[in-house]
Amino acid sequence: MKRDLEGESCGDRSSYVSTVRVRYAETDQGGVAYHSNYLHWFEVGRTEMMRELGYPYADVERVEGVLLTVVEAHLQYHRPAFYDEVLRIESQVSDVRRVRSRIDTLVRRDTDGELLCSGHVWLASVNRSGGVVRLPSGLHAALLAARPKVETQEEGKTDPAGIV
Repeated sequence: MKRDLEGESCGDRSSYVSTVRVRYAETDQGGVAYHSNYLHWFEVGRTEMMRELGYPYADVERVEGVLLTVVEAHLQYHRPAFYDEVLRIESQVSDVRRVRSRIDTLVRRDTDGELLCSGHVWLASVNRSGGVVRLPSGLHAALLAARPKVETQEEGKTDPAGIV
């Protein structure tokens, strides 16, 4: 199930990139994207990131018997998105624990790169009965490997957790 793919470079950090076009149904009468759509676009980014990591959600659920449930979401809106614009969704694993993982997301206008929304979600690993379970070992390893590598001041060492 695991593939060896690297995310695209986004500034000094590694991220996984998807694009969506703002549909008419996602806007108000003024053509502005409704705020709740950003949660859907965050999910598009996470889903495609998981696929690129070699762990499509469908396989994690079917093969591993694990559901990755959003237990916390934080979004900050910077600028509006408008009807028919192409949005660039940049998703990045920022924290991985035994049961939970955090995915940071940026939504940008594709034409000029302007930041429209930033935020993160925490995902918890649960079984079909809703009981909390550890992340499957392969998925846990893939998520750990997907975190950005940050160089420390000390002899150019890298810190995969980004904690210097």
